[in-house]
Amino acid sequence: MDQPSSVSGETHPNQDPPGTLRLYSRAANEEYEDIVLIPPPTNSPNDPLRWSNWRKYWFTAALIILTGLVSGLSMCSGSASFALTQELGISSNAYNISIALLYIGTGTGAYLMAPMARLIGCKLCYIICVVFGILGSVMFSMVQDTGLLIASQLFIGVALSCAGAMVQHSLSDIYYEHQRGAAIGLYVLAISGGSFMGPLIAGFIVDNAALGWRWIGWLGAICSGAVLFLVLFTLESTSFDRMYHLHQEEVVLDTKLKPILSGKTDVTADHNEHQTSESIDDGKKSLRQRYALITTLATQKGKIRRKYAYSLYHTPQCFVLPAVIFAGIQWGAQLSYLSFYLTVENINYFQPPWSYGNVAVALMCVPCLIGLVLGIIYAIFFGSFFIRWRAKRNEGVFEAEYILWLILPNSLIGSAGLLLFGIGTERQWSWPIIYFGLGLIGFNWGCAGDISISYMQMAYPEAILECMVGVAVINNTFGCVFTFAAGPWLEGQTLTQVFVALAVINFVITIAAAPMIYWGKMLRWKSLSRYKAFCSGIAS
Repeated sequence: MDQPSSVSGETHPNQDPPGTLRLYSRAANEEYEDIVLIPPPTNSPNDPLRWSNWRKYWFTAALIILTGLVSGLSMCSGSASFALTQELGISSNAYNISIALLYIGTGTGAYLMAPMARLIGCKLCYIICVVFGILGSVMFSMVQDTGLLIASQLFIGVALSCAGAMVQHSLSDIYYEHQRGAAIGLYVLAISGGSFMGPLIAGFIVDNAALGWRWIGWLGAICSGAVLFLVLFTLESTSFDRMYHLHQEEVVLDTKLKPILSGKTDVTADHNEHQTSESIDDGKKSLRQRYALITTLATQKGKIRRKYAYSLYHTPQCFVLPAVIFAGIQWGAQLSYLSFYLTVENINYFQPPWSYGNVAVALMCVPCLIGLVLGIIYAIFFGSFFIRWRAKRNEGVFEAEYILWLILPNSLIGSAGLLLFGIGTERQWSWPIIYFGLGLIGFNWGCAGDISISYMQMAYPEAILECMVGVAVINNTFGCVFTFAAGPWLEGQTLTQVFVALAVINFVITIAAAPMIYWGKMLRWKSLSRYKAFCSGIAS
């Protein structure tokens, strides 16, 4: 979804909380046509906002590939769950524990690595995560007992942590706020699509007699190695101290204007202007600097250990901000449903009357993937039109909560999908109905994921990295809890009872957008002092 830009600091700085956004400025003909650029660009040749389009597109593509890979790795093991039980005697409960630890690894990894990304740049963090993905994949290919299975999934969970927060932070470095919607859509497509593509590809691998389920791990390690090469040699650093450069440019402007306004244009003034200009002329980065593993800002040097320890204490303070909680719950709900319908697919559909093979079960991910793409298209394109329409009706100003109107249909769409799949599976309805239900579930994920993340970023634009960590911790907590609950719940009740309950949960969680629409701005007002104090802590 295209995101407008914040008016905070641009107009009415003492009246508008972050999330009250100015999409258009008033043109000479009194029409609202000129888009406001937020964050403001600098004159530095090293400003990521000033990169050429091809550099931005390549950087985005590399991150999307990375996100899709680690997301796919996290869901591949489900296709081998039947083989793990048959060959190695690993119980379904032990497998569920390994998946729960994967979620714990993702949330914990995001929390521990986010301060590193802020202090030394994201590139080294990406490399660490990909290395964990390689190690986890190799472990999975060599599994002989429950212990190694759990360790492999924990490592893969850490690999996924880079996609939980840092990718969004990196993308926000190179795009203006009104351009971030498409980037968010691609991110949601990669991380959610990977969750469906992973089992799809893994199902074909398991079904291939020449390969077998262990090749899920080997192929994952090979792909991770290729992505490691991509990140190591082609991913640039986006670390840039924007506030420092903007402040220095204001000093230069003051230095230029002061002698003019005072009527003095002597040599001293010229010398001061030249000296001040040189102070921010940091020169264009060399190739070695652009692709460096570690990029430490001048303001951070000598403080990294102390600031890292402080960030571990400071970051959780944003977890209670309203939009972070909302986005975390919306995203976590989708992970929770995923645990249930993938479990049903991997157990019920191998048995009569369905008697599916590995490929047929894997292909059940296709309708989810189609629905996901349609949900993202709806969020981006219809959402973009909706944003512009509402902003022009409100003198160019847009409130962040307006976009939440677009989530409300999901209270019915997502719930209908869960009902069609769960009840249809138990009552053996024809496959088009069941697959249509899976498509609705995918649409729900794509739409809710894109819009809730967009809302969070609009509400808290100066703390995207830390807030995404909060979202990652919340949604992976959901995933962990519901993974433990899925097995006993499905064993203790019928599919109809379970999926009716999930449909009700989805309706309640999704319709929660309505009170956020009504009270969201008030909550932003009430949390404004906390948010400002939090941002000050990031900068200190």
